[in-house]
Amino acid sequence: MSNYIRKIRTLPLDEVLRRGFRMVRRKALSRMCKWQAVFSSTYAARADLHIGVPIRFTCAIHEEKCAEVLALAQLFRAHTFDLLGSGWCKVYYGMTVRGVEGNVYPAVDVVSADHEGQWLSVQIPSANLPYAKKVWALVDRGYEPIPWQIDFKSGYTWSAKTWYTEIVYGHLPGVDVKVPWELARMQHLPMFARAFRIAEASERGVYMREFRNEILDFIAVNPPQFGVNWRCTMDVGIRVANWLVAYDLFKAFGASFDDAFERILASSVYDHGRHIIRNLEYSPDLRSNHYLSDIVGLLFAALHLPSTDETDAWLAFALQELVSEMAHEFHEDGSNFEGSTSYHRLSTELMLYSALFAVQMDRSRRDRVKSYRCTLHHVQPSLKSLEKQDFDLDRDEIFPEWFWERLAKALRFTSDLLHEDGTIPQIGDNDSGRFLKLNSVYDVLREQEAVMKYMNLAGFPVREDGVYYDENILNHQYLNEAYHVLCGLGNNSPIDFEIAFLRSLAKKIPAIHLADNMLSSDDAVCVKDFVDTLPVTGLDVQEYHFSKPKEPISALHCYPYHGMGLYIFKSPHLYMTVRCGEIGQNGNGGHAHNDQLSITLRIDGKDIIVDPGTYLYTPLPERRNEFRSTTAHFTVQKDGAEQNPWHPGRAGLFSMAREETLAKVLLLTPNAIVMEHSGFCEKVYRVVEILEDEVRVMDCGRDVARYIERRLFSGGYGKIMEMRE
Repeated sequence: MSNYIRKIRTLPLDEVLRRGFRMVRRKALSRMCKWQAVFSSTYAARADLHIGVPIRFTCAIHEEKCAEVLALAQLFRAHTFDLLGSGWCKVYYGMTVRGVEGNVYPAVDVVSADHEGQWLSVQIPSANLPYAKKVWALVDRGYEPIPWQIDFKSGYTWSAKTWYTEIVYGHLPGVDVKVPWELARMQHLPMFARAFRIAEASERGVYMREFRNEILDFIAVNPPQFGVNWRCTMDVGIRVANWLVAYDLFKAFGASFDDAFERILASSVYDHGRHIIRNLEYSPDLRSNHYLSDIVGLLFAALHLPSTDETDAWLAFALQELVSEMAHEFHEDGSNFEGSTSYHRLSTELMLYSALFAVQMDRSRRDRVKSYRCTLHHVQPSLKSLEKQDFDLDRDEIFPEWFWERLAKALRFTSDLLHEDGTIPQIGDNDSGRFLKLNSVYDVLREQEAVMKYMNLAGFPVREDGVYYDENILNHQYLNEAYHVLCGLGNNSPIDFEIAFLRSLAKKIPAIHLADNMLSSDDAVCVKDFVDTLPVTGLDVQEYHFSKPKEPISALHCYPYHGMGLYIFKSPHLYMTVRCGEIGQNGNGGHAHNDQLSITLRIDGKDIIVDPGTYLYTPLPERRNEFRSTTAHFTVQKDGAEQNPWHPGRAGLFSMAREETLAKVLLLTPNAIVMEHSGFCEKVYRVVEILEDEVRVMDCGRDVARYIERRLFSGGYGKIMEMRE
């Protein structure tokens, strides 16, 4: 609350009144809708809609991992998922859960899912029952329903009878609302389409049927505006996009669905679009990946639904806001404003796929959209008239040239960031967030190996011959390949699934040409002479020395990203990142860590210094703060003090109370960086030098302490392990 009061005090009175009016109006409308929902269904039940397919998949595809695709599709078909550190577990009504660090809640009761849908009467509000039963009647007999409302790690289950704005989360230890949200994104559905394509003819139908059944199941048990899966608009947007991309792929591979399913799917897509436009996660002060996901979901829904005054206004608004958010959320150098390398990946995926799908619009749809009506748009931000838009529906590529250039720069950022094995260092938060999972990278382990590796898998039942597919969420290699696609650097030989898909979509835009983002080495600077000019006399000093690689350090390049405050040093034998800049989100720091002046370091492919990652958000606030703390990062230390404070309680988990570090780069050369920050109420300094035979780090400040190495590491949300030599 104090954070909100502080923000209000900075605003002029008229703006406070406007925002207050909008908040009151929003709450009044929500209450009115809730009251109406007591007596009438929240399903649109539009029988006049259909789904169009805006893409034509034209590239050759080489499936290198057919066995893995089919194995994963079989797991998903059995409703077995590994999400956010859960381990592979079958999700069903009455399931047994392992809990989260000792926190276990009674799982949802066993249900008898009769074909007539009588079982739904205890699941959803009565006004929605008639339509829900109609939907459920289309599900194949023998299909086992999924409890979409459960956190299947802790066992806690939300009610699908609860109005979406009244859903409470973050209130019980170990309970993670992200788990049902992640499941309900349904990012596994495109895997069914891939399996459909490569399976034997006699087996192809089972994947199509499962895709159909899961969507019908979700629609029946999750009426619009009720339950946890309508609480966060971001997840609504990601879900509908994954439905539609999977549908597009099925159609591209020759699948045919029955008319009843097609109508229900189209009507639910409309429900999703309508919910998004009414619940945009927009603020003039702070917009992030949440709002971008809203816009992208709206774009996909509008693109696939028939042209109407309403859907054309949705589409025009989505195009408008994509351009606006590219300028707002991505710095001119391509780095993302969140201050996180993993959220950079999510936001880049959202921008990449939405832009490439948008340019697939045929001429007739473009002409109809040009006649959109601004008067149909009643939410903030406002919808501008056509003559004031930065997009141009007469251009093949629709978006302005700077938009495509910045998108290419965002991809280049990841290309520059990659380790030699295709993984990235974690800077800031990592919640394992993705938009589409068309080609996730899995490390294949034995179940025993996985249990020994991850502490979060304690109690996981181990089969002697069990195979464990461990998703490597830190592998971002595909974005490097996407960068090559967008810049026309690839060839036309058969390629993996996702890149083939992107190449097919990218045919309508011209290749983008970017120069390398490398620091010039024209001017030699003596680091020692510069340090001698700093006011460090009498300050305490801590020094760290890291031994030389197998070969002398040569061919060293520095890739500076001033926007995010990240500096990447790379050579054939050394890799280092240095963090120094703003805390992200325009000073909010919602996904930033207290990591200013911190480094990560690899020598000869071996991790020497790693960022610990994130682990969890709201289920265990103390763990959240532990992993984002100053002491968790290899940076200047001072008696356990934090660089930037954060508010107590849940509100403080996604913001910094104040940006006190004011981190600044004082000197940058191809082999050295000198920095300062003021986060301890006085300036501290760090000097990092890459010499021929060692990396040298020197910290200067009053009472600076020595860094104590931490051994806990999270390589993805919900995963935790102990680092070993």
